[in-house]
Formats: sequence, structure tokens, C-alpha cells
Amino acid sequence: MIALLLTLFLTPQTAVSRDESTLVNEMARLTVKYDRGAIRILRVERIPLTSPERMRRWRGRFEARAISAGKTLDFVRFDFPLMAEAEAPEDATTEAKQLGQKLREHVTATTLVRTPLPAGATSVAIYDTVTKKSATADLPQAAAGDGSTKR
Repeated sequence: MIALLLTLFLTPQTAVSRDESTLVNEMARLTVKYDRGAIRILRVERIPLTSPERMRRWRGRFEARAISAGKTLDFVRFDFPLMAEAEAPEDATTEAKQLGQKLREHVTATTLVRTPLPAGATSVAIYDTVTKKSATADLPQAAAGDGSTKR
């Protein structure tokens, strides 16, 4: 019993939980639109944080990614309003699943997404894990003053 407790307490912990982003000093606030299967990034704001923080990773169909040289540096997951699958896989009838899919095909929704910006990030992307479609936008330059750079 003592050996088990010692093993648990002395085992090194991972630096970052899979449920959190890396520690960042700034974030991007994205205004994103989903219109019947097409994803568009309408606005990108680069926002400095007052102190370094980690952002929570939630479940979702879409990923907001911070990118540098074509490589994903960090990401968070999210869903657009009315896009999450509401049917429980084991309880839903075939008709309910088909109706839900049909409704989601015609959704037009806009949402705000906060994504972490690790050092070196040059662009952001929204990636749909179901259709494999993505939309990318360049990050505005970091402002020397108040950090309210908008695109």
C-alpha cells in the first residue's frame, strides 16, 4: 500500500493536460460564420492577456487552430449554435438521426471563438473535423500599445 502511494505521488505529472491549451500570453478572438456547410472567418482580433494562462478545451466538431508555417501550434474545439449532435447515439431512432442531420445541413450561425496564440503563430484556421473543410486568415500584427488590433 505504501509503495502504491509513493508511486502515485512521485510519478511526474505531464506539463499540459489534454483538456487545456499550452500556456500563452495572447489569444485571438474570431468571429466565425457557418452557412450551410461553408465556413468563413469574418473578423480576427489579437488580444494580449494580462498574465499567461491556459485555455480550456471543450468537445466540439470544429477546431480553432493557431498556425505557423502550415503547422498547428495549438487549438481549441467548439461547436456552432444548433450544430452539435443532440441525439444520443444509443437512444436515437433512425428517423431522429436523419431529421437532425437534415436540420444541421441548413443551419446558418455566427459565433465568437477564443483561441490561444502561442509565440510564432502567424495565422488562424477553423477546421471542420467531419467534412475536413477549413478556412484560414492571417493574424493582424501585434499592437505596440493597447493590443486592440482588428482585422
